[in-house]
Amino acid sequence: MSTNRAIDDLLEESARLEAAGQFAEAMEQATEALALARAADDMRNVVAALNRVGLLHFRIGQYAQAQALAEEALAHAGENAQARADALLLMGLCATETDDLDAGEDYYRRAIDLSRRLGYKRALFRGLHNLAAGVYMPRGQFDLAVAADSEVLRLAEELNAPDLACFPLIMLAWIYWLTGQRPLAEETLAQLQAVVSPGTPAEGYYCCLSGFMAEERGDLDRAGSLYARAHSIGEKTGELSVSILVRLGMSRLKRACGNASAAHQWANDAATLAARAEYLHFEGMALIERGRASWEMGDALAAETDWRAAIQVLEAIGAAFDLARARLFLAVLLHQQQRAECTAAWREAVRSIVLGNYLFLIDQERALTYSLIAAYLRHPDAEVAALTSEILEHLGRTPAPPLHIFTLGRFEVLRDNRPVPAHLWRQRRAGELLRLLLLAHRRTLTRDQIVEALWPNKPPDSAQALLHQATSALRRALEPGLPDKFPSRYLHLEEGQVSLELPPGSEVDFETFEALLRAGDWEAALSIYKGDLFPDDLYADWAVLPRERLKRLYMQALYGAARARMQAGRAREALDACLRILEVDAWQEEAVLLGMEASVALGDRAGALRLYRSLEQSLREELNTVPQEPLRRFCESLLRNRQSDSAAS
Repeated sequence: MSTNRAIDDLLEESARLEAAGQFAEAMEQATEALALARAADDMRNVVAALNRVGLLHFRIGQYAQAQALAEEALAHAGENAQARADALLLMGLCATETDDLDAGEDYYRRAIDLSRRLGYKRALFRGLHNLAAGVYMPRGQFDLAVAADSEVLRLAEELNAPDLACFPLIMLAWIYWLTGQRPLAEETLAQLQAVVSPGTPAEGYYCCLSGFMAEERGDLDRAGSLYARAHSIGEKTGELSVSILVRLGMSRLKRACGNASAAHQWANDAATLAARAEYLHFEGMALIERGRASWEMGDALAAETDWRAAIQVLEAIGAAFDLARARLFLAVLLHQQQRAECTAAWREAVRSIVLGNYLFLIDQERALTYSLIAAYLRHPDAEVAALTSEILEHLGRTPAPPLHIFTLGRFEVLRDNRPVPAHLWRQRRAGELLRLLLLAHRRTLTRDQIVEALWPNKPPDSAQALLHQATSALRRALEPGLPDKFPSRYLHLEEGQVSLELPPGSEVDFETFEALLRAGDWEAALSIYKGDLFPDDLYADWAVLPRERLKRLYMQALYGAARARMQAGRAREALDACLRILEVDAWQEEAVLLGMEASVALGDRAGALRLYRSLEQSLREELNTVPQEPLRRFCESLLRNRQSDSAAS
């Protein structure tokens, strides 16, 4: 075998072993290839082997050795050699991993430019993704990161390499989640799930991100399972970023469960791992999370210490987004303590948010920031007042989280997929007001209409005061912490009217039920109808007619389903639908006839006769009448058949 062939085989085997996580064996093969190339004075293979050995040193965290090997490769590579692009990429990796983002950006851009000239698509792929993940993401330049990784996805398609799509999809899903673009995050995670291989670091990232999303939906059990899987993958593969991310996720999960002490432990573990590896960006993120846990534990001093430390770390590397987060939490803490430096801290926080275009962060942290916006909106400091006003205007333009409202058989409201606490609906009749508006044309009523429905016997002054209390309670139930004079994105009060506005993506179950019924989708409609409308308002006059109307529509859906099931030969299910009809109204003769036909189809002639006799007895005792002729004829035919069967036997 020629020397060149031997070197190529060694380098290919090294790459295979690296992909399998066998770094020591991969290093052995690459080092042997480098020795052979040096002995043969084959500079092309020397450069290729230097890049491979350097990349392996990088993979195991030996950045100084990796950088030295990459510099040697650059010194020997030709100006237009593909190996030069590989060496530039390795230099970029070493720079970003040691938090020199400016140098990393320079190396990546040079590698990208060279790769474009050479048509070297794999290096172009790596350069664009590394630029997105290693530079734009930590800096908080999310638009640039999305643009770069979107091009990477197109390259993966051109290369017909779906496995290469994993890491840009991870980055895109993460950005969409961070910036509050939930539908895009969910869609991207679905794409990622289709291409990840079990047990790989990519699956670990997928589980972390899916856990973040599940936690936000309030599905804490699902989040815990996903984090457990990610933790296992992180430990087995040694992928430190996965291990840190899962600890940050677990810290948030424990806070959501009300266990701030456990949250602190997980965040502290993440901070320790990040500090040991000198991952400054992750260290800053972990300090922020540990500070939040300390705050919930009532240790404001520890929280302040962590957030100030995070600011120092994140400032040093230019991680603008997480720096803005740390400054925001610190400003809230100082404001609550009425500290002298609170105004300066708020100014610094809102500058970071406005300049970085992170206004979505204010929306995500409304519960913390409302009081500061109210306090600084008319502050004597013109800059502070102007920045605060800009934030308030943004909040007014931002669509509210969607509401999912359940009214059939129970009353529950999910805001952004999290349940609104039930006790809030009982405060000052907030729930009744919401339910009343849901039934109104265009969800709008005059003040007089509301008073007449809810407080018909109260004097006008008392009724208006009660209405004011109810609207205030409803505003706060839908948007916790909303100051009195701030506009609600759900409830509008103007010109003597009260209107409920449901943002895009919202759903009211009785409206969905009616739409499915109009479409003739009986089965789907029945799956929505879980019981009577507004069971908490059984004696409210305003709810009686809508409740009865929906009950009639429910009967219509049952009839439609029963007929369709019989036609499809599903007699057992058709009988079930008929029995459900008779539970509501025992005198429904069409349901009895359908049920009898279904029973006969099931070979249960006795059951069919029992249905008839039950109806016959009920009509005779209650109405002094008999079943209609079609039913009587059908019953008689069953009796004749039974007699014929008896005679034949």
